[in-house]
Amino acid sequence: MCAAVTRSRPLVLATATATALLCNYWVLEGLLADRTNFDGSWISDLSTRSESSGGIFVALGVASGLAVAAYALVLLAGPLGQRRPWLRRGLLSLVAGGLLIVLASAAPLSCAEGLEANCTLQGDGLDVVHSVATGGEIIATILAFAFVGWGLRTVRPLSPSGLQGANALGELGTFTLVLGALWLALTIVTGVSYLSHGVDELKGAFQRADQVAFGVWLLVLGWAAVQDAGGG
Repeated sequence: MCAAVTRSRPLVLATATATALLCNYWVLEGLLADRTNFDGSWISDLSTRSESSGGIFVALGVASGLAVAAYALVLLAGPLGQRRPWLRRGLLSLVAGGLLIVLASAAPLSCAEGLEANCTLQGDGLDVVHSVATGGEIIATILAFAFVGWGLRTVRPLSPSGLQGANALGELGTFTLVLGALWLALTIVTGVSYLSHGVDELKGAFQRADQVAFGVWLLVLGWAAVQDAGGG
């Protein structure tokens, strides 16, 4: 059993790191995109049908969603997901979030609202699918943060020797809830950009910070999985 846990740790940490990096593929915009606006454009503007480089970012978005779903499945297969009902619910929500990222990325918007002053979305099937999938992904991510955070906070040791590990997981649960609150606040700020011109000029920066927070949380999940596997 100990040998199996030891072998799984590099896989979990490597998957966590790769997924966190893929979810922040926007850092490549300066190298790969036709045009960028860090402060004022949505990340999804990079993959719109009006951009000749959009296909590259569609592929990166799909890859990031698949990575999130695969990572959540890796965690579900370990002690973190097998023994803890609330954590299992949270990880299943993360799987759903990853699949919705795939769907939203595979249905790029018709034009880049943050890059084109005269952009008016066509409102066609792809625009609708993208918008609905993005909304679903936000809900799934909120549930993932909440369920995982609560699940880690309420972990009970399976044996007296696991008390220290349970305490460590509880601290990671608190950090998850705080990070989730930050992620939600940034999401709300970017969402109200249509109502405030001042916020609209900074929505891109807020959304990118949002993705960094999400990537940090994926790394925290990996560390929690390692702690749980080692501590019982």
